[in-house]
Amino acid sequence: MSLLEALINVSEKAANIARLCRQEQHLFELLVEEKSSSESNPRFVQDFKTLADVLIQETVKYDIGLQFPELKESIKGEEDNVFCNTIGEKIVVQIQPDVTSTANLLQTVLNGADVAARLLAEEVHRNISLKEIDVYLDNIPKDVALDYGQLGIWIDPIDSTAEYIHAKEVVGVSGICVNGLKCVTVLIGVFDKLTGIPVMGVVNQPFFKPVDNRWSGRCYWGLTTPSITVSSLTVNHSIDNQSNVICISTSEDGNIKRKLQGAGFNLIEAAGAGYKILTVITRQAAAYVLSKNTTFKWDTCGPQAILKSIGGNIVQYNAVNGNHCKPIEYPTHSGNGDVNKIKLYCNDGGIIAFYNEEVLTKIMDALCN
Repeated sequence: MSLLEALINVSEKAANIARLCRQEQHLFELLVEEKSSSESNPRFVQDFKTLADVLIQETVKYDIGLQFPELKESIKGEEDNVFCNTIGEKIVVQIQPDVTSTANLLQTVLNGADVAARLLAEEVHRNISLKEIDVYLDNIPKDVALDYGQLGIWIDPIDSTAEYIHAKEVVGVSGICVNGLKCVTVLIGVFDKLTGIPVMGVVNQPFFKPVDNRWSGRCYWGLTTPSITVSSLTVNHSIDNQSNVICISTSEDGNIKRKLQGAGFNLIEAAGAGYKILTVITRQAAAYVLSKNTTFKWDTCGPQAILKSIGGNIVQYNAVNGNHCKPIEYPTHSGNGDVNKIKLYCNDGGIIAFYNEEVLTKIMDALCN
């Protein structure tokens, strides 16, 4: 497989794990632990880390690391891989070479729940064909020249964990879900470590639609290099669908909302940074505007690469000034014990995700008045 095909493939494996954990109630009840205050996103009173998060992240690292050894040490994720079970034991979650070994490790995490551990391990090690995935494959390039040693990868294994847990569906304007399982996404982004620019992205929506009392998903991808720009979006992106919807956070500043509404935009408060950007990718929304420091590199890297492949981008909200704006970048940090990971990788100053420059200009004019 090419790197892009491998990322699409492992994103579907991640989606399968997410669906399994959510649909098997006895399993789901075992899998939730509350994050410590130092790890929590300040937007939420309660923020959760699930074993599904950790397991998905480690599965992506394991599969991609096996196929592309040059990338193994450059794959980062939102979660650490230490999980504390209900009797206080701390276990390092690492994918093992075979189903039985992985199941044995997960059984320790799950306090001896052998059936649950086996179900998860089998999903981790299951072979998936690209033909099983609801994704447009016809135009995937086969021979893109990439220096793997120059690339880094960001993973958000389950974006919108709160919706993953609570799962109440509310649909707003243009078919956009305000909250619920449809707002959950698996986000994988590849960036150039020298330039900080995202070059490849995959967004998998595990809970796209229910089929026979089970959820099925959909996957999107995009690639932008100096030699090729291509995506899974098959519509003609030179045609503007005239969407005047902007997705925002429920905590967005009232003055900003008034300015955007004054410029003729309809605002929808929806859950999940990845999902809100996905509505821009699919053109259900014209943009996603966030003035607060509540998204991170793992939230934006994959979706930004897709937006770039269709003529859009993500820029810093607080860098909007007249006709000037600065795209989000992904600098390589070594990090140290004194720097909190959340602060280090925050998209400081907010973001604006958009699908074309005309939309961005209109937003900038509204915000600068």
